[in-house]
Amino acid sequence: MNCELWTGTSTLALVTDTPNPWGPFETPFEALGGQEPIRSIVDRFYDVVDSDAPVLRAMLPKNDATSRDKLTAYLIEWTGGPALYSAKRGHPRMRMRHAPFEIGPDEVETWLACFAQSLDDNGVSGEIREFLDTRVAALARHMQNVG
Repeated sequence: MNCELWTGTSTLALVTDTPNPWGPFETPFEALGGQEPIRSIVDRFYDVVDSDAPVLRAMLPKNDATSRDKLTAYLIEWTGGPALYSAKRGHPRMRMRHAPFEIGPDEVETWLACFAQSLDDNGVSGEIREFLDTRVAALARHMQNVG
């Protein structure tokens, strides 16, 4: 299986020794259970940011509904689901879209901790969790633009 996943400003083909490092599913999207579980992950992530990460929260609009919708659409597509993000917004150009914000190592690690908490709270475990932890960490670290 050659599943293409976005990272930064280009598409990176996932190359591994196993056909599906996320488990016995065709895509990570299927391994997560589809759109609703991904939406739940995103909603919990933003709830954790709201309560536990004031520096990250300050980067978001007061009403974060659009941010939640964008991240949900992005993750659905990034994991191999329907092309909801690119159909509406084109290529994600993640570094460009995050360039206005000062993102240093502390912000990256805080973002990752919030995402990990969301995955924990949504019961994401096993091969799909290992896959997400690795790939999401690489993507988050790619957003770092200071320090």
